[in-house]
Amino acid sequence: IREADGLAMSSRNVYLDASSRASAAAMYRSLRAAKERIEAGERDPAAVAAGVARTMREGGFDVEYASVVDGGALEAIERIEGIVLIACAGRIGGTRLIDNIALRVAGAEVEETLLMFPEWSRYA
Repeated sequence: IREADGLAMSSRNVYLDASSRASAAAMYRSLRAAKERIEAGERDPAAVAAGVARTMREGGFDVEYASVVDGGALEAIERIEGIVLIACAGRIGGTRLIDNIALRVAGAEVEETLLMFPEWSRYA
């Protein structure tokens, strides 16, 4: 669930002043740009993760991590295909923020999806 400006809804958002809040939009921008790179044919997870980190840094983040992993096992991958998770974390204005998007990648088709883990069924 996202705020109107794209920022992931989080109790941490209250710690952002107006300037940091505006800069924090770079996190979601970085994830959207990653999706666009994948839609354009990029399949190297390291290249996509580097792009996420770069966009976050340009937006003022102190980047903790940016990664592209298998969406089921949450482990490193060599090529972007199947269900993948693009995840990032960083600090801006002293506040730590995290965000992610999950994608289903099948050939040239790329669509956002939700990750479902069997363990989560007990919360439904």
